[in-house]
Amino acid sequence: MTTDLRRTRIAVAAGFFLQGLVFAAIVTQAPRIKDKFDIGDGGLTGILVLVAVLSGVGSILAGMVAERRTSATAFRLALLTIGLGALLVGLAPSLPLVVAAFVVYGLGVGAVDAGMNMQGVRVQHAYGRSVMASFHGMWSVAGIVGALYAAGAAKIDLPLALSLLIIAIVTWVVVMLAAPHFIEAQEHDPGLSAQGLDLPWRPILVFGLVILLFYAADTGILTWSSVYLEDALDSTKSVAPLAYGAYEAGALVSRFGGDHLVRRVGATMVVAFGTITGIVGLAVVVSAATPAIAIAGFFVVGLGLAILAPLSFAALAGAVPAESLDVAIARMNIANYLGAILGGGLIGAAASSDHLRWAFVIPLVLIPLVLLFVRSFRTADADTLDAV
Repeated sequence: MTTDLRRTRIAVAAGFFLQGLVFAAIVTQAPRIKDKFDIGDGGLTGILVLVAVLSGVGSILAGMVAERRTSATAFRLALLTIGLGALLVGLAPSLPLVVAAFVVYGLGVGAVDAGMNMQGVRVQHAYGRSVMASFHGMWSVAGIVGALYAAGAAKIDLPLALSLLIIAIVTWVVVMLAAPHFIEAQEHDPGLSAQGLDLPWRPILVFGLVILLFYAADTGILTWSSVYLEDALDSTKSVAPLAYGAYEAGALVSRFGGDHLVRRVGATMVVAFGTITGIVGLAVVVSAATPAIAIAGFFVVGLGLAILAPLSFAALAGAVPAESLDVAIARMNIANYLGAILGGGLIGAAASSDHLRWAFVIPLVLIPLVLLFVRSFRTADADTLDAV
């Protein structure tokens, strides 16, 4: 393994980390943004839905840039854009301008999601073994770091503008250091349009559905797990956040251990076992009689389901021609945001109707659909990635 390849892996991992850091730094400061602009819950929800929709647009734009230039260019520009988005959110003096700032951020975050997975599957191909799960693990670590940073900023009354300026500067500096080590690969004629590429839609739709189902569950847990503990299981305010903390802890174990499992037993077995584990965890959450049992259930859910996203991108990479890879990833990545909207909508509707336990029945019913497609994940095994 060459030093250059190690540097490339570190650089791409840094990109995953930055995406998680900026996301957490902005989202976890939502209460401060609400107070600053006097935004109600409905208004904040509208902004978040707008970001999700624009993220899909950003993903498509990243595919277009990667098609005409390289995925490295798309990834670099997207990371710079989310840094700009964070800065603008912090500096915006009025509600219309903060909405405009979220437009910039939404376009950027969608492009980053696509670009980082384009680069990630190329690094995996260069390694010749599964490494995608560890990249997504870096995103989870960054989410925790970003949340802790936001909590600390609020604790010391650091102005919102200054706290997000710091995040923007960190993002731009790391991008400048990491970007020269991204993989500059263009494997087709840049004059060839996406319509002219051999873009197989079946794997995009199959693995996109898995991505959609995962992010529907993930969004529901992110949004409603603490509310479930506090309102349905009568936990204290200090205990309620442990639900999402337990879920993220399970996700960390899954993603940092997932690559090793894929190398030993294959992606198909890992996806099957992870899905079943997630179903068991959701069943525990739905039937929990105490907060402690629900927290344990959320840990098991994260342990099982968090591996689905990285292996979906890895499996897609093994199922499409090399010249179609970047555009295929950009198209499939749209399912991420459809899942977030679906999860936030369905689960939120159930939760707002005072049926919080039923809110988590929805992912419990949906996630088993992943088992219909586990055989397709054999293309995520390293020895099948010759198509990349």
